[in-house]
Amino acid sequence: MTNYAVRKSNIHASRWILWGIPVIIAAAGIMHFVYEWSGKLVPAGVFAPVNESVWEHLKMTFWPALIWCITGYVNISKKERLSPSQWFFSCTTAQLIYPLVIVSFYYAYTGALGIESLFLDILSLFLGVIFGQLLALHIYNYAKTNRLHLYFSILVLILLAAAFTVFTFAPPRIPIFRDPLTGSYGIE
Repeated sequence: MTNYAVRKSNIHASRWILWGIPVIIAAAGIMHFVYEWSGKLVPAGVFAPVNESVWEHLKMTFWPALIWCITGYVNISKKERLSPSQWFFSCTTAQLIYPLVIVSFYYAYTGALGIESLFLDILSLFLGVIFGQLLALHIYNYAKTNRLHLYFSILVLILLAAAFTVFTFAPPRIPIFRDPLTGSYGIE
């Protein structure tokens, strides 16, 4: 009976992680416009890109994925046993993969190849979310985690949220934070 419950729990969690791919991508598309739609309200700028910099566009995956992760944990754990360390460690890994893939892909085609392409910009986000969620699925299904993984995951998520918030208002003057269209940094 226990094996069946664990297997069933893994199915629900696995489905949630996989459904995160289209949900996070769709939410990211909406997030791109939230700051403008809000009339450039400062609180909206914490969660949505305030300019066209690479850094600001990373918010488009971070906040929706964080909400998806927390919502998934709450929904699934109401019905069945779910390991918080395993769940949040897999979600945090995805949160680290999204920007790694997006930024690497972006600088490969812009910096190395000199290509400017909206299609490739969007593709980099798709690839980041797909790879991140698939790795999260693998980690959730196969990693052995403990409380230390949970604490580490929560710390990383807090640091990422803090970085996205702080760098909206006080970004370092390096290329990843610079809006290529206006030359501005963060909210100005």
